[in-house]
Amino acid sequence: MSGQSTLRTVVADTSALVSLGVPRADAGFDTATNPDPLQYLLTSCTVSVPPEVVSELHDIAQYHDIHGAAATTVLAAQNHYSVKDPYQQTETPDSRPAIGLDDGETDGILLANAVDADGFLTDEFGGNNFALVHAALTGPRIVPTPRLICDYARDGHMSPEEAQNLVTAISPHRSWDNSPYVTQLLELLE
Repeated sequence: MSGQSTLRTVVADTSALVSLGVPRADAGFDTATNPDPLQYLLTSCTVSVPPEVVSELHDIAQYHDIHGAAATTVLAAQNHYSVKDPYQQTETPDSRPAIGLDDGETDGILLANAVDADGFLTDEFGGNNFALVHAALTGPRIVPTPRLICDYARDGHMSPEEAQNLVTAISPHRSWDNSPYVTQLLELLE
């Protein structure tokens, strides 16, 4: 993406996929006339997820809120991403290591490292978890979801205004609205 090599292969975490599914799940956001960030991701690169992420998506989909609707949207697009077990890959542990993250993030990091993905897509961009994710990745770069959307604008796949609208639409549903990181990204689009 912007200033870096293009993302051709990505392993995505549950939270990132739910965030990208929010615009389509939000009745107040028109994905017919505005970009759909989940569709952009699934059509711009090869996306893989571990089985634990699919399990977490099924759990979230049971809720009757925007997160449940977003998870349902991601599950409906399952033909556009592959599910790979990190513990069936070469040179991965036989069981989940304790690295201080949730199971989906841990499995996603292991899978990203094992398949040598270009990036690991996550909503972790603040606090201690960002450092834990960054430290656990051995080759793939960490790609925070708001950064991905802003990079789509910087790389000309959507306008800066469209990216701002997407991030602004997702923010209140994903607790991004008070994030200094997100604020800085939005300012760079101005």
